[in-house]
Amino acid sequence: MALLKKLVIASFISTAMLAAAPTAMAKPQGKIENQSQEGVLEAFDESIAAAEAALEALNSGAKEDAVLDLMKEAKQALNRIESATVNREKERANALLKHSRSALKKGDVEESKTLMIETVEKFKSLKQMFLSF
Repeated sequence: MALLKKLVIASFISTAMLAAAPTAMAKPQGKIENQSQEGVLEAFDESIAAAEAALEALNSGAKEDAVLDLMKEAKQALNRIESATVNREKERANALLKHSRSALKKGDVEESKTLMIETVEKFKSLKQMFLSF
């Protein structure tokens, strides 16, 4: 009887492990595994272009919703970059963009503009940092 009990428990544990293994071993969604240098450079160019478009929209006095959408596009483009050499600085650039978005939501357009200028410069310096590594 004890042997039968151990056999049932062992089969239950092995079945549970087999059921959980595929989800535990899957790569996280949204991550780009083994991203090529060309892919990284393309993502840098897209994020810089989106950030510059958001800054231009801020300077031209576009609607708040349109500017926020452009800022979101810039963030999403920057997050597609998978490079260990610029990860920490990428987080800082995202923080600047986040502060710019929150300043715009609060109605402080001038602060949002200054933060967005810093953000664009940070995005460009990220690309230079990646190229110089």
